[in-house]
Formats: sequence, C-alpha cells, structure tokens
Amino acid sequence: MDSKDVFAANLKNDSSLKKEEIELICSYFKEETLDKEESLLIAGNKYMKIIFVVEGILRIFINDNNGQEVVKNFIEPNCFFADFESFDKNQNALINVSAVTDCTILSLSKADANELFNQLPKWEYLMKVGGIQTMNEMIKKREFLLLGNSTQQYRHLVKHHPLLAQQVPLKYIASFLRITQSSLSRIRKQIE
Repeated sequence: MDSKDVFAANLKNDSSLKKEEIELICSYFKEETLDKEESLLIAGNKYMKIIFVVEGILRIFINDNNGQEVVKNFIEPNCFFADFESFDKNQNALINVSAVTDCTILSLSKADANELFNQLPKWEYLMKVGGIQTMNEMIKKREFLLLGNSTQQYRHLVKHHPLLAQQVPLKYIASFLRITQSSLSRIRKQIE
C-alpha cells in the first residue's frame, strides 16, 4: 500500500473528515525515508515538522549526565510525532529522535501546516486533539515501567508491543526498561 494510502486510511479511521478533506491533508504531507540509526532530531536543534510514521520504528532518547543514551519511548507505525516546543514555540528540542529500523515517514512543514490550517480550520483542532491522544498513548506505553519487576515489565512489553520486541535491538529495549543489556538477556532466557 502506498504511504499516502496508509495515511489516508489512518485519518479516515480516527476522524470525521470527509474524503476531500483527507485528500487535501494528504497533499501537504511529503514522504521521507530514514535509514536505520539515522537521526531525525538532535537535541539543541529545532524541528519544525509534524511527522506520521508509515513504516519502521523511531526512538526518543536523551543523553544522561554521563553521556549515556537513555531511551524514553518509541514511535511505532501509524503514529504521529512532533516536538511541539520546536514546532509551536520555535524552541530548541531537549530530546533526540532517530530511526531504529529503516523508516518511511510523511512530514508536514510548519509553513505547510499554516497553509493547511487556513484552508481547513478544523485541521488545527484535530492536530491538537491528536497531540493530546499521542501524549496519552506515550504515557500509557511507559506506565508499566512503574509496576512490577524487570521480568514482568519485559513480558508486558512483549505482550502489548510485539513489534518493538521483535524489531528493536536489545540495547534499546534494555535502556527503555532501565536495565542492563546482560540483565535483559538473562530475562529473555528465563521466559523462553
């Protein structure tokens, strides 16, 4: 299925948009590809785009005081992402985002978003609602990290996010679970 078709199907499922409105929205989004490990956003820079992940997985991470990468979350297919501090307030990002796998994304620039808002005023409302939903989903995705031990957390990840468990390298999953890679390897051996 074509990237814009995937996007259009997602818009159709998640909103009350008419066919013509979906076509208009799709016309503003541009397809981009990211190679595995390629950066999308580097902390300290601005990122003036809204993206929709068609294929692949992105990771959101920070660098701790020791310079170690700490994975904060993952962005899976059919999900939106924007750094709203950059996009809305023209501020530098505090996070990094890079491709875990080869990715196909659709992006909407700030200038095109403004033009789209003018042509379709309810798009701005839908994006704000979508932003809130995305934030809630990201919080839910991390909620399980507060409960149980590392084994239970990994089991939860495998059950509720099988794509991540299958495609994300162990070092990133371990970082997300806040354990060492060797601990994660032991856990995986115990439950297999």
